[in-house]
Amino acid sequence: MQWFRPIASLLVAFGAVLAQAAEPGVPDPPPSDDVTTEPEVESGSDAEPEANPNEGVGVGAAEPSESEPVELPVVPPVKKKERKIGVTFNEDLEVRWWRRPERLPDFPERAVFNYVEQVNRFSAFFTGGSRWTGWAQLDQVALFFNRYKLDGQIYHERELLQPDMRSITPGFSYINLEKVAVSYKGDDLEVTLGDFYAAFGRGGALNLNRNTDIDIDTSIQGMKAVYRPGDWSVTGLFGQLNRQQVFQDNPNILIGPDRRHAIAGLSIERYGVGPANVALHGVALDYVNQGGWEAGFRELGTTPDVLVGGATVEMDTGPIEWAGEVDFYGFPTAEAWGGGEPCGGDPNCFGFAGYLSSTIYAGAASVLVEGKRYKDTQRINGPLTSELYQVAILPTLEYEMAITEDSAATLNSNDVWAGLVRVDVQASDAFMPYLSLMVARDEDLGVLHFNRVPETIIHPLTGVELIAGDSSVMANAGWRTDLRDGTQWGFDRQIHADVQAKMPLFGDYYFAPQVNFEHFKWGVNIGPGESPELQQTDYIELESSLSFMKGSQLAVTWFTDYTTNPLVNDIGNLGRDWFGALEVQFKPTPAWTIRVFYGAYKSGIRCAGGQCRQLPGFNGARIAATGAF
Repeated sequence: MQWFRPIASLLVAFGAVLAQAAEPGVPDPPPSDDVTTEPEVESGSDAEPEANPNEGVGVGAAEPSESEPVELPVVPPVKKKERKIGVTFNEDLEVRWWRRPERLPDFPERAVFNYVEQVNRFSAFFTGGSRWTGWAQLDQVALFFNRYKLDGQIYHERELLQPDMRSITPGFSYINLEKVAVSYKGDDLEVTLGDFYAAFGRGGALNLNRNTDIDIDTSIQGMKAVYRPGDWSVTGLFGQLNRQQVFQDNPNILIGPDRRHAIAGLSIERYGVGPANVALHGVALDYVNQGGWEAGFRELGTTPDVLVGGATVEMDTGPIEWAGEVDFYGFPTAEAWGGGEPCGGDPNCFGFAGYLSSTIYAGAASVLVEGKRYKDTQRINGPLTSELYQVAILPTLEYEMAITEDSAATLNSNDVWAGLVRVDVQASDAFMPYLSLMVARDEDLGVLHFNRVPETIIHPLTGVELIAGDSSVMANAGWRTDLRDGTQWGFDRQIHADVQAKMPLFGDYYFAPQVNFEHFKWGVNIGPGESPELQQTDYIELESSLSFMKGSQLAVTWFTDYTTNPLVNDIGNLGRDWFGALEVQFKPTPAWTIRVFYGAYKSGIRCAGGQCRQLPGFNGARIAATGAF
C-alpha cells in the first residue's frame, strides 16, 4: 500500500521532534491500559478470586537471645503463580412476537402478517495465563409464522436473507460467527488478531466502538499492535470494517453480505511533554460498493477514497484542563462525495475539523468551554449511511436527549461552527445545579436539512442533580431556537424537559418515575410555488415510565408514549397517538436477568455517543434472557 508511506513518514518525523522537545526529568507516567485488555465479565460471574500464594508465608520462631548465635532459616522464593485458563460465556436471547397493522385486501379481520422473531447472541471469553486473551461472538436469528396460504398458494411475508446471501441454515434462519479475536500482551507490546475496536484522539479520524444503546456494533477485523516503550505509545492497525449483520434489538429483514471497507491507521502518542500529552494520527479508508469477502479483498491496494491526518493534545495546567484536536481530510477519489466532483472540482479541496475544550475549576464551581469548526468532515461517513454506522465521530456539543429529525441534521452537518459554555456548581454535598448555552452556525443545506437557508442556533439549557441518601432526582430543561436567514423563512422552536427520579418506599422497595417531553414548532420549509403538503406539522411528544423495584431483584415498569408527530408512522395500541406497555424484570440468580414485555412503543430518532439512528416502533410481546456462566 504505497499510499500509506507518506502518513508513516510524517508520523516518524513528528516522533523525532517530540523526543528532542521533551523536557528532562521524570515525566508523568502514561495512563495504564491494563483494565482494557481483559474481556469484561458481568458482575454476576461465579468466578472466584485467586488465592495469593504469598499470604501466610513468614517465620514464626521466637526472638533469639543475644548470647546465642542463631542461623535463620532460608525461605525459598515463592514463584508467581500463573493464572490458569479461564472461560466465561455470555448469553443474550430474545423472542419477539410482532403485531403488524398490514392486512390482506379481502381479509381485513385476519392478522396474517403477525410473526415471531427469535434472536440470540452468544459470546465466549477466555484467558490463558497472564498474557493471552480471546473472545468470539455467535449471532443467530430465525423467523417463524412468516408465511400464509391464499388460494392454495404459499406466500412468504418477508424475506430474512437477500438472494445472494449464503447461509448454512434454512432460509427462515441465519447463524454467523460475527466476531472472533485473540490477543497477546507482553511487557511493552500488545497484539490483537481478529475483531477489535479503536479510536484515535477525539474521534475525528477514527472512532469505532460498540454502541448498544442504538444497536450498532461495527468492529475492525484485521490486526492491531500497540507498542508502549516508556513514555511513548504507538498504535498501528489495518483490516476491514465488520458491521454486525444480525440486529439484537431491531427487526431483521433482507440480511445481506457485509461491504468490507478497508481501513488502516497509525497513531503515535508522547506522554509528559512538559504538562502535556500529545499525539499524531493518520487514517486511510477505502470503500467497497459490493458485499462479500471477495469484493473486499479486490479493493486492497487500490487508491484510498479518504485520507485523514491530525493531531491531539491534552494538558493540565493546574486549575485548567485543556484538550484539542485538529484533523485534515483529503479526498483522492469522488466516493465520499457520492460520485460527484469533490468540492465542485476544486483540486485543492480538503475537509477540516477543529475542536478545543477547557475545564476550569474554581472552588465549588467548574466551567466547561467547548468550540468546534467542522467542514466536510461527515463526508467520511457518507458512503456508510445505508449501513447505519459511522467510522469517525467528533464531539457534537449537542444535548442528545432532545435531538429531533431537524437537529440531527445539524449534528451531522458538513459546514458548522459551534461553541458551548456550561457552569456546574456543587452547592452542597447533595445539590448540584448547572447552566449551559450552546450557539451554532449551520451553513450546510444538504439532503438531511429541512431548512432552505443557513441558520443560527441558540440553545440554553439548565438542570439540577439532587442526591440525598437513597433518593435522587436529575432534571434538565431547555429552549432551542433555529434562526433562519431572512424573515420569510421563520424559525424552528423546541421546548424540552426530562426528569428522572428514584425514591425509597419501605424496606428495599423503590419507586422510579421518568418523563421526557418536547414541543416542536417548524419554520417555513417550502419555497414559492411548492405544495403546502411538503410543510411539516408542529407536534408534541411525551415518553414516560413508572417503575416499582425491589432492590435489584425485581422491577415492574409501565411505559406510556404520546405523539402527534406525523413523521412517526405508527398507530398506538391505546389510541391513535397513545402507546402503552408493561414490562416485568427479575433476576432468578445474580448472574441472570429475565425480562417480559407486552404492549407497544412509538418509533423515533435516538442518539448516543454522537451517532443518531431512526429506531422503529414495536407492538407485541417479547421475552428476553441475559446472563453469564
